[in-house]
Amino acid sequence: MKFSKAEVEAIIEASPRTFVPFNKLVLSEDHQARSGGTVPALTLAELAASIKDSGVLQNLVVVQGDRGRYEVCAGGRRLAALAMLVRNGGIADNYPVPVLIVPADKALIASLSENCFHVPMHPADEFAAFAKLIGQGKSVEDVAAAFGVSSLVVKRRMKLAAVSPKLMALYRQDEIGLDCLMVLASVDDHQQQEQAWAGLPTWNQRPEHLRQLLTQGEIESDRDPVARYVTLKAYEKAGGALRRDLFSDDDKKAFLLDPALLERLAIDKLQKRAKQVLAEGWKWVDVRVRYAYDDYVKHGELRKTRREPTADEAAAIQELDARIAALHEQMEALADDDENDKAYLALDTEAEALQDRRKDIDVALSIWPAEWMAQAGCVVHVDSDGTAAVKHGLIRPEDRSEVAQAARQAKGGSASDSVVSLPTPNTRPVHSEKLLRRLTAHRVAAVQAELLDRPDVAVAALTAHLAQKVLRDALPGAYRSANVLAISATDSLHELRSAAEDFEASAAGARLQAERSVWIERLPKEPDEVFPWLLAQEQATVSQLLTFLAAVTVNGIYGTEPERQSNEPLAQALGLDMNRWWKATGDSYFNHVSKARVLDVVAEAVDATAASPLAAQKKDAVVAGAERALSGTRWLPDCLRTASTRDSDTGAAQSRASTDEEASALAA
Repeated sequence: MKFSKAEVEAIIEASPRTFVPFNKLVLSEDHQARSGGTVPALTLAELAASIKDSGVLQNLVVVQGDRGRYEVCAGGRRLAALAMLVRNGGIADNYPVPVLIVPADKALIASLSENCFHVPMHPADEFAAFAKLIGQGKSVEDVAAAFGVSSLVVKRRMKLAAVSPKLMALYRQDEIGLDCLMVLASVDDHQQQEQAWAGLPTWNQRPEHLRQLLTQGEIESDRDPVARYVTLKAYEKAGGALRRDLFSDDDKKAFLLDPALLERLAIDKLQKRAKQVLAEGWKWVDVRVRYAYDDYVKHGELRKTRREPTADEAAAIQELDARIAALHEQMEALADDDENDKAYLALDTEAEALQDRRKDIDVALSIWPAEWMAQAGCVVHVDSDGTAAVKHGLIRPEDRSEVAQAARQAKGGSASDSVVSLPTPNTRPVHSEKLLRRLTAHRVAAVQAELLDRPDVAVAALTAHLAQKVLRDALPGAYRSANVLAISATDSLHELRSAAEDFEASAAGARLQAERSVWIERLPKEPDEVFPWLLAQEQATVSQLLTFLAAVTVNGIYGTEPERQSNEPLAQALGLDMNRWWKATGDSYFNHVSKARVLDVVAEAVDATAASPLAAQKKDAVVAGAERALSGTRWLPDCLRTASTRDSDTGAAQSRASTDEEASALAA
């Protein structure tokens, strides 16, 4: 049967138009002129984006089917795009879809009309048409009402119509997707739009990457902590420039364009909090928009102290502890009873509330010591959650000496474990990192070698170390204590070799290697056999092996001069005398320090008279002279001394000084 375009149009004109929920639509198998096939994913995604933004602009042609369903005979792509939106949560499954209902015997003709006679309008033309209507004097509301869309849809189409002509041409040629076009339309500047698009490689032209380029230097009102602290309302009231994205699902979101104004508003708001903090008794208060650790790395810190609870607080603590314990007993009794879940949860809720009250009392008992607050200060700043925060108890570098002296006086001459923590002043180290690692490696080896002869000390050290690890909650300060033993059973041989290449040639190194060889020979070769073998040995053998294993885990190699070495208590317990294991020679020390240091060592170990003739000589001669001068002096660098040897060296130096003074007096 032949039919004309006019006949087809008459059929369509006579057919009713209405809205049908998406979940009532199915693709017809019998009434389609277009055969099945796949739609390119990008094209379908673009169509879905257009529908989500502007709705379905063209009726689907349907035939009424069974059970209240409608078979789509024209508009399969739109149906697929709607299905994509439903799957992604973009629209509800009962979304109203505009349809044209045709008789079943006319369905194929209508499908042909849709696919042969109809030339769909390009979305770009739709955008331009909406903009033209507005340009003719129509209001946004009038246009929205005429086409059955929201005012926001009209504004978005006008925004899209204003995109750079160059980019719109690429959109018409399917070289730019609608999702990218909407991101580009979020800014008004055509040059900025074009630069953003050209700034991305073709393989990476994605909406999220475009958004990053376009928003550089802008501040997101809902994500930036400072913006959240100031609030968008306050920023706008102060005249701050901003940009809103019409295509954002969050109508409250904005991009702030004046960072300087935002920071000024934040500072002004923080000043109010700063006045409150200063009134608490602190010496000074800084106001910073953001707290930067590097700005205060040279500052010391004040520690909180714990005050004694008042009578009321003590009574409250006792009462809370008793009630919490009683609740836990009741909960334990109900733990295995599945029928009392409600009662158990009620007890648990009450216990948690009481524990929170208990914590609040503990927090109240932790205070800043008033006598020290007048020497310290605070930094008021915006925290990462967008609220005002305070960094308390900072001590300025210029106040450090005064505070340190006060801390020593408060502790009877020692600033350790005081309420203040002061960073060590930066001074030029006497020894290089490489040399210090070398020297302390020799000290570690010597401690290990000495420990081989003292199983009693080894067992005590091992036990103490384990106690610190296992019972750390019951031992105050255990978390801050240095690890004398690497209890993970790490053999320090490799580290010793790395730090001191002459380690194995030393007396301590030779002793340790000999002992290691003995045990390697005696122990079973299979790891699983070691424990049974030990069980069969005399206790003395087990003790000797434990001693060796404890010895070779001793650590304490440093690259910078420590205030106190971790193995110092062990060294003192052993009566460590490094003169048994190390001597200052050119190879071991003098070749690795400056000429000035060599002269200082000679003056310290012998006297200034011995050092004076060496001052005019070259380094090699100075080193040789120092070796001769120090022969028999038992001099050690500070990092190799124990507390006892330091005291004896100090006494010897004082004795030498007294002798020199007496000699000078007699000569006079």
